[in-house]
Amino acid sequence: MSGPLSVRLDPRTKLALLFVWALAVLFSPGLPFEAGMMALAVVFGALCGKMRLSIAMFALYCAAMGIAIALAQVNLGIFSTLFNSFFLLVRKVFPCGLLAAIIVSTTQVNEFMSAFSKMRCPREVTIPFAVMMRYVPAIREDWGYIKDAMRMRGVSPTLGGFLRRPGLTVECLYVPLMMSALNVADELSCASVARGIENPAPRTCYLHIEFGIADAAVAVVAVAVLATAIVLRGLA
Repeated sequence: MSGPLSVRLDPRTKLALLFVWALAVLFSPGLPFEAGMMALAVVFGALCGKMRLSIAMFALYCAAMGIAIALAQVNLGIFSTLFNSFFLLVRKVFPCGLLAAIIVSTTQVNEFMSAFSKMRCPREVTIPFAVMMRYVPAIREDWGYIKDAMRMRGVSPTLGGFLRRPGLTVECLYVPLMMSALNVADELSCASVARGIENPAPRTCYLHIEFGIADAAVAVVAVAVLATAIVLRGLA
């Protein structure tokens, strides 16, 4: 959920912003432009009440780009190509990844469902999306329980623990996690059907969803960023 003083946007605006951001990264003319997109994503996160997440992601991005620039000055043969490809993927993914993390953490599932309903999306899209959004938090909770149980048995849920005792680690970690994932998927599907997710009637939401001034401002900035990326790419 977003903070009490944060800006509330229409979920449709957030989804459109993520799509435009992905296009802008695709047409990006280079690293400085992508760093600017990261900075704008941090500002967006601050407006949505996710300042700590935004700063942490931006710091990680800066560290990764610093390492990439340092490695570019060293000739490591085939490893240079390997590292350059990896960091190119990182710098392309981070702006969209930060934006997606902010959007998911500040929007409830029922808001997304109401927005999809207003956009008349087919249920083949909305139902799997709703189950997926509920699935990740449930698995994260079970993951914590499994790690606590492993520590009680003296098994370390880390890479070092896996290298020391791979068989026991697989038995105590991966097998319970896979079984938990299957059970959670079944339970979420049944719960969604029981709560009327397949009801053909129009959905309602206790949170008012509409396109406002803040949505218009975000849309203008997003379109300006995409247009700038296309123009700079054409001039390069």
